[in-house]
Amino acid sequence: MERAGLPSRPSITVGLTFVAPGALRALALGVERPDHALVAACATLDAAFAFVPWREPWAPRAVEGLLDAGVAPFVAIDGVLWEILEQEGIEQGLKATLLEPERIRAALEAAVERRVADAREALETGARALVVAEDLAGSDGPLVAPDFAIDVLMPLLGGLVEAATAAAVPAVWHSDGDVRSLLAAAARAGFSAVHLGGGLEFEGFERLFWAARSAGLMTIGGLPTREVAKGLARAESVGSRAGLLARAGKLLVADDGGIATAREAQALVRAVAAAREAAGAADSA
Repeated sequence: MERAGLPSRPSITVGLTFVAPGALRALALGVERPDHALVAACATLDAAFAFVPWREPWAPRAVEGLLDAGVAPFVAIDGVLWEILEQEGIEQGLKATLLEPERIRAALEAAVERRVADAREALETGARALVVAEDLAGSDGPLVAPDFAIDVLMPLLGGLVEAATAAAVPAVWHSDGDVRSLLAAAARAGFSAVHLGGGLEFEGFERLFWAARSAGLMTIGGLPTREVAKGLARAESVGSRAGLLARAGKLLVADDGGIATAREAQALVRAVAAAREAAGAADSA
């Protein structure tokens, strides 16, 4: 049985994730106010859901506007690891995860307690999912030791998942890069889905999609900026592949969080249209 809030067979459910302001305005056909622009961009793409970065002052208004428009708001909060690493100094903090894991664990526990309050506040707005943005990998693999991520960090992020569970909504983990080694731990922590962020081409995304599916996780993504940015023809090709992949189930088609320019926004529109066309043609075949 699927966890609450996420469809069991999203053949061509489309959404928006972390789109930069310039690209968002392009999708919104020039609408300036960010909360209004997000709603308008969703109308352009006929999007069923959209990420709302909770750190932004306009986030509560965006959630309200999306709900009024019939679009599911997925509120996105920051994770905890990079807050601690920045306090320590990135290099020293990464070393400390290996040499002083218990000290770092204590700092992370305190950060999780603070972030739980953010999650509860965000979810009280009526959000339909909670996204925890915790980048743990690059295109070549994990940025922190897998043992630390699996044994220490993921269980702590489970505290944020519990806030989502209490609000009867699913929790989504966002990370850039190749996180295949961490997907089973994310599922054990209670995450329902993973949003696969930047740094991947489609082949890398597809490998992660199948790994996430094996771990019982829904995947959000399929339209990597590295591919979409290569031009309209490439965007159309990648969109078609994503639309066909979505027919396997457990895929919500979306950007990877890297769309930043008006040109990339235009290509994203083309990719989404191609995804819908490919899925529709396959369903009618």
